[in-house]
Amino acid sequence: MKKLFPLAAALAVLGLLSVPSAKAEHDVPGFETTPCTYPADKPLPGSGAVRTVPTQYPTIQAAVDAANEGDTILIERGTYHQSVVVNTPGLRIRGVDRNATILDGQTTREVGIEVKSDRVVVENMTVHSYKEHGVRWFEQTGYWGRYITAYNNGLYGMFAFGSRCGQMDHSYTSGNADSGFYIGECFPCDGRIENVIAVQNAIGYSGTNAGGNLVIKDSEWRQNALGLVPNSLDGEERPPQRGATFQNNLVVDNNQIDAPGVGIAGQFYGGGFVVAGATANVITGNTVTDHAIAGIALGPLPDQNVWLAHGNVVWGNTVTHDAAKHPDSFDLIQGASSGMNNCWADNTFGTSAPPMIQDVWSCALATTPPGGDPRMERLLAEGAAGLNGRAPKPWQTWPAPGPQPTQTADLDGAVDAWLPSLL
Repeated sequence: MKKLFPLAAALAVLGLLSVPSAKAEHDVPGFETTPCTYPADKPLPGSGAVRTVPTQYPTIQAAVDAANEGDTILIERGTYHQSVVVNTPGLRIRGVDRNATILDGQTTREVGIEVKSDRVVVENMTVHSYKEHGVRWFEQTGYWGRYITAYNNGLYGMFAFGSRCGQMDHSYTSGNADSGFYIGECFPCDGRIENVIAVQNAIGYSGTNAGGNLVIKDSEWRQNALGLVPNSLDGEERPPQRGATFQNNLVVDNNQIDAPGVGIAGQFYGGGFVVAGATANVITGNTVTDHAIAGIALGPLPDQNVWLAHGNVVWGNTVTHDAAKHPDSFDLIQGASSGMNNCWADNTFGTSAPPMIQDVWSCALATTPPGGDPRMERLLAEGAAGLNGRAPKPWQTWPAPGPQPTQTADLDGAVDAWLPSLL
């Protein structure tokens, strides 16, 4: 999430939308919809020469600049105080050892690895202490980040913006001041995040205006300030956010008041899923436990427009909390300013706001009404006004994570499972 939450708009929402006609949707420009198939006339990443750093090339950038499409950049063990920009497509950039091949931005460099070309794989390394992003893919078709540890970065750990046909998997993020994992400004995204862990970030996953064959599944989100936040904002193209699936995730104890945070990401805590002005998402099969404010919440997101959550489906989740520890929490909550056709079904839970959420907004109904509980909007206003106790610590100060599983399979030869499997 990239913008500061506008306080005036938040207070307008607290008054239950004095904005006379909040826009739930507006014209959405077209976007590329070509199939996610690897071009038959292009070499696969890893099918060409292997260029080693620092044995053959003194820096990662020197190896990247010398590479041809299909080559592997093999980075040996060591700490590299470097930033890398990738302009050659089809490269495989791989560390020898995830825990011992380390890119360290020393809190002064902007981005660890910035990919500006299609079909680039980054894998098996640690990237930390960059002012903005650990690894960033920017407007690519075809991206893959796997077996990456990205921690203590000033904005995002792993970041894909305006990119399609990609995947993040088997990676770990912590101590990032916006979100650990981010996919934004794409529709259809044709993307996937799976088998990842996000801990003690401002947000585990943020997805601004991202959807369309986008799946976030089989992952662990714990002890962030917020767990997963699909959201709509005017500051990026193609709002509203719509059409993502969140499936079979473990979402636990995202109540980290002092997690690093900047802008809107530093204002809120205590939510497992926060569907912020987002549309037509499916949240299913997740286990959501012990959140101070709400396990799964649907609410508005005021920006230049006031984006309303509508058309979302929440079904088959198990959502619980310790009432003694979090007496004011709701397992399920839908805001009073929610739009039409949100529905809830087959969830196992203890408390909800409104109380009859699975009856009035049942997925068995052909349509469901707008509205919900105004306590959602009050919580938003309190966070925007700095009244909820959120107190971020600097991202530079968080401890390094312990060792993570290094990549042992598929170490030699071409990456031939392209593009990542999509539902």
